[in-house]
Amino acid sequence: MSSWQFDSSVAKNFTEHARSHIPNYDAVIGKCIEACNQYLNKNSSIIDVGCATGETLQQLHHAGYRNLTGVESSQHMIEYCDPSMARLIHSDTFPQDRFDAILCNWTLHFVKNKIEYLTNMYQGLNSNSFLILSEKTSLDPEQIQLYHNWKHKQGVSWDDIRHKEAAVKDIMYIDQPDWYSNTLINLGFKNVQVIDASWCFTTWIAFKK
Repeated sequence: MSSWQFDSSVAKNFTEHARSHIPNYDAVIGKCIEACNQYLNKNSSIIDVGCATGETLQQLHHAGYRNLTGVESSQHMIEYCDPSMARLIHSDTFPQDRFDAILCNWTLHFVKNKIEYLTNMYQGLNSNSFLILSEKTSLDPEQIQLYHNWKHKQGVSWDDIRHKEAAVKDIMYIDQPDWYSNTLINLGFKNVQVIDASWCFTTWIAFKK
């Protein structure tokens, strides 16, 4: 079984794929927009880490934000982003810039050295700014079965579910919710709060004062 790759076959239908494989996909993006509306202005600098094919960037742009950056490690994915709505960076490292908000959804569980990447993001935030982070946070067999049941109800076949599980096994680095909460606090983030959780996935907002 070959490992999962974000290649052209995935990129061309990624948003539809994500909606059937990531619980609360649209709801989390919506919460990102709501947080930006609450804490930022339309000229604030926002980066989407692991921007994929640009769904979050597109929604931010539609909401009136213009100082947008997307960073993505897959060239196939970033080719589907609209370069007119954001500065796009093809890289597997965090850019050496500073931002008023960092959105990093469903990305770090593919990064082995998460602490280094989280440290770079913390250092890349301006004061009075925030990070929203979404991760897969459980490999508990019972929770995984509930997650797979959910995917099947979205129309994903059992064969595809089993194939995806085997393909990502060696490229995903899963940590528990407490690990993320404690790591964010240890890095210096304040008011670290879970704002969404469903079937093995957790989303936090964390502030840098």
